[in-house]
Amino acid sequence: MRVKHISVEKLFGRFDHPIPMNQADRITIIHALNGFGKTTLLRLIAGVFSQSDAALVAIPFQRMKVEFDSGETLCVSKDPRPRFSEPGSDESILQFVLRDALGQEMSFVRLARRPEEVNVSLGMIEELIPELDQIAPRVWRHLTSGEVLSLEEVLVKYGERLPLKQDAKPDWLNAVRQSVRVSFIQTERLSLPTEVRRTRMQQRPMRIRAVQQYADELGTLIKQKLTEYGALSQTLDRSFPVRILRQPPVPAVTSDKLDEDLKAIEARRSRLVEAGLLTQEGETGAFFVPPQIDPTQRAMLAVYAKDAQEKLSVFDDLVQKVELFKNSINQRFLYKRMLIGTSGFSFETQEHEPLDPASLSSGEQHEIVLLYQLLFRVQENSLILIDEPEISLHVAWQEQFLSDLKAITELSHFDVLIATHSPQIISDQWDITVQLVGPAA
Repeated sequence: MRVKHISVEKLFGRFDHPIPMNQADRITIIHALNGFGKTTLLRLIAGVFSQSDAALVAIPFQRMKVEFDSGETLCVSKDPRPRFSEPGSDESILQFVLRDALGQEMSFVRLARRPEEVNVSLGMIEELIPELDQIAPRVWRHLTSGEVLSLEEVLVKYGERLPLKQDAKPDWLNAVRQSVRVSFIQTERLSLPTEVRRTRMQQRPMRIRAVQQYADELGTLIKQKLTEYGALSQTLDRSFPVRILRQPPVPAVTSDKLDEDLKAIEARRSRLVEAGLLTQEGETGAFFVPPQIDPTQRAMLAVYAKDAQEKLSVFDDLVQKVELFKNSINQRFLYKRMLIGTSGFSFETQEHEPLDPASLSSGEQHEIVLLYQLLFRVQENSLILIDEPEISLHVAWQEQFLSDLKAITELSHFDVLIATHSPQIISDQWDITVQLVGPAA
């Protein structure tokens, strides 16, 4: 199921934003001046598909409607002043209404309280979210960015990582919220939440950069593929003699077809070596199959070719992603290049000296992290929310972002909603851009 249209009414009590999703190209951009609620809108969308209601409780809005390509519609509305609440309380009512393609409705209403949503003492928040440092009873500072956050802002941004009191929800609501996998790529991308650690003797964060984390992650993935490749090779090699004996005396395959298949295998193997997924083994080069060949030899070559194709197919779901990742980075980076191997990705200078990823500029790291997340951390048919992809990127890189993104979505088949105020990100793609506007005067 895919999202077809999103609309929010009275965001901050002021803005009405309709967003038709560009399903054909899978990429939709929302563009506006600062203060129109682009980031908050993404957080609200993520909150609709979250099992936590923290964002829905904390963000001021009146009504959110999500239309799906199945014909179903989910509406979430909020009444900030329940008739039975005490004056000055933080209570509100959330109502969820699901309308199916035939117009039948199911609804669920819950009472939401803002500070009481946290199921631990507020002093424990910095232990659960170690990149935050509590600086006042209801105020925290992000250790990396320096951003100061109120309790409500913490709930909006980090509610998924906090133990929140949850009302039992009906199965239909849980099902529709799980029907679309939503990932929110926020502006704080250069370090991952789990990478910040405190010790008893040291209050400053101990961080591993996201580029290093992702390099290790890709290395693990490549090693897993090599293990799978090795296990399949052993299985096929062990059964090779038996299958040769069972092969018909004169295989239907011709010498020309064998020659074509063997050349394709060599080209495929060379591609994997170039991508960094396989190492070069022995001499390479085209193998020519003579027109006149013994039937027994033809049978053996036919089985060999079939086995080789099956072995190399282990890498089919990875090689295109690695190639796109590696080529995109190397086309942009100057005086250095990315290498791929069992250690993941690494870098070297023009003089072939190893280069510490930590020495890369913030723009280079943003480019790596964003492309890696989109290529290797996104599941098919997800909805990906990207906040300000232009951060730290040179204007030329911003202008190339959409072309990279289109190539990735064509490969991995997911939808993207981007929030930006950069004309360079949009370039000439105003046909897929929704301009957020303020209330009519």
